[in-house]
Amino acid sequence: MTNKFLLFLSLLTFLACKHNIENSELGLYITDLGLSPEHALVMDDFNHKTNKEISFGHQLTIEIQNLSGFTKLPSGNVLAGVENSVIDEKNKVIFHVSDYFLKFGDKGVSMEDSKKIKINLTIGKPMERGKKYFMLFRIWDKKSGKEMKGNIELNVI
Repeated sequence: MTNKFLLFLSLLTFLACKHNIENSELGLYITDLGLSPEHALVMDDFNHKTNKEISFGHQLTIEIQNLSGFTKLPSGNVLAGVENSVIDEKNKVIFHVSDYFLKFGDKGVSMEDSKKIKINLTIGKPMERGKKYFMLFRIWDKKSGKEMKGNIELNVI
């Protein structure tokens, strides 16, 4: 009976540590898969975004704040990876970057820099006005495999 109780307590602790983010007005969904975001700020041309609409030519910024769970290297840095894609209503990939942090190689980035990660997207061709798109993004720890996945719905006007 003691082993079952400890298993239950461990599972409860594990689930309590997860920090998923959901905002249906924005169409924003973030899942904690070992990397835990405290908050996500979404901006449309540097203004707080309040709905799914975004104008052609505007810049979307998703700022993941107080991200934790990375494995620290002996240097104190972490090996973070950041990718994003944009898909259309038919699930066709129209934009993809496999790793914005590839340029940091095996040196990584500081633990402080990994706590606040921004992903930017300029709304433009091949996107079209009047169509719906989804921006998919993933941040992962190259050392441990922990990750955080998210997506946001974009109605281009």
